[in-house]
Amino acid sequence: MIAEAQTSGRGRLGRTWASPPLRNLYLSIVLRPPIGVAVAAQLTLVAGLAVDEAVREWVPQAAIKWPNDIVIDGRKVAGILAEMDADEDRVRCVILGIGVNLNATREDFPEELRDKATSLCAVTRQAIDRTAFSERLLCHVEERYTLFLTHGFAAIRPLWEAHSCLTGRRVQIDGAGQRCAGTVTGIGDDGALILCAATGGETRIVAGDVTVVDGYGRELTAEG
Repeated sequence: MIAEAQTSGRGRLGRTWASPPLRNLYLSIVLRPPIGVAVAAQLTLVAGLAVDEAVREWVPQAAIKWPNDIVIDGRKVAGILAEMDADEDRVRCVILGIGVNLNATREDFPEELRDKATSLCAVTRQAIDRTAFSERLLCHVEERYTLFLTHGFAAIRPLWEAHSCLTGRRVQIDGAGQRCAGTVTGIGDDGALILCAATGGETRIVAGDVTVVDGYGRELTAEG
């Protein structure tokens, strides 16, 4: 389902998603994967890879910021939110909510997000055909979803890491009232973010907000 506008668009952790009408792509996809609940969260990363591949057809420097954001030069251009309905151990369905800023102008974003979010139009300085972008996005989602179902997340992992903007970066991660820090070395076969601490130990992160400590001119914590 594709919407022309959203009145209550939201991202992770209940944050709002700026949704000006007739500008961007607001898309929900219902998936019914024959998988267990334990691996359902990996679908967010699968979708992130597909969205980034679509965005890169217009802006090649786009990258994935774990777990669910697509950024261009540190500014958020797209995000994915997955919601699941499941029995005790099996997934009934997963709804992927995908938002991509296609033709939003700086003035379309709330003032507090204008330096943290961007759109394909703002970067390319050309209007983006929403139908053409939607078609390419759905093609990428189908391709990566099929790969995931056929070969598991282990087949997605190297493709995802090749698009990541965090590997090799020093980061801080906040979640559940705690903060950890380290250098990102990649993701695991379960989709967890892997950090190498200054002491040399390894930490696996399954959820949290990521802030790049150095290497960027701005933080990458925004919800666009």
